[in-house]
Amino acid sequence: MKRLLYMPVVALCLSALSCVVSCGRDGGMTLNDQTDSLSYVVGMNIAYNIMEMDSTLRADVICAAIADAMAGGERITAEDAKTYFLAYMNYGSYERTRAYEEQYLSDLEQSDRDIVRTRSGLTYKVETLGDMNRAATSNRDTVSIRYRAETLDGKVVYSSYERGDTLRSVVNRLIDGLGEGVQIVGEGGKLTMWLPSALGYGAMGDEELGVKPNQMLRVELEVVEVKRRR
Repeated sequence: MKRLLYMPVVALCLSALSCVVSCGRDGGMTLNDQTDSLSYVVGMNIAYNIMEMDSTLRADVICAAIADAMAGGERITAEDAKTYFLAYMNYGSYERTRAYEEQYLSDLEQSDRDIVRTRSGLTYKVETLGDMNRAATSNRDTVSIRYRAETLDGKVVYSSYERGDTLRSVVNRLIDGLGEGVQIVGEGGKLTMWLPSALGYGAMGDEELGVKPNQMLRVELEVVEVKRRR
């Protein structure tokens, strides 16, 4: 039988777990031996991978597919499965990311009256306004900043504070979210910002920093100094 070897992530994720997650969830199940325990642990890991990939996937359908495949009675051919999967990965990813970010940032804005969203999608909260007479007003101005960037699950990807340094840059050489943010407050100002992926590292991500493709970031930004271009 032809295997779906072109699906390395889903081959693992869509295999066992959802049977544990909610495929006829058995509250009375007991783990009787080492094999049961290992099977359950494998199921847990697969569940976490599935939810990270796409939490909207239906556990009952996944379990049905597992049962069908193990019985040799798949309802979709390998070629059709490949077509569906590639369409999901290549064409649906952008729309899913945008929809998730829009919902997350919209909920965030509604949760706090001091949180503001700009037309670009940058979402921020001013912690300290700073000296607006010494604010960057042009992409050609130079700023000195300190900032801490982390993923939404709290993983720090960059921190000037931990490095003990200050970044000095022309505004237009910063990633888009930082470039927009440094112009919101003046010298001495501080912001908390949420950067949708389009204003961060986009579809490419940044492997060196550990930023995944299409990953939104939370940034704490401090504008230390502003030098306006004359």
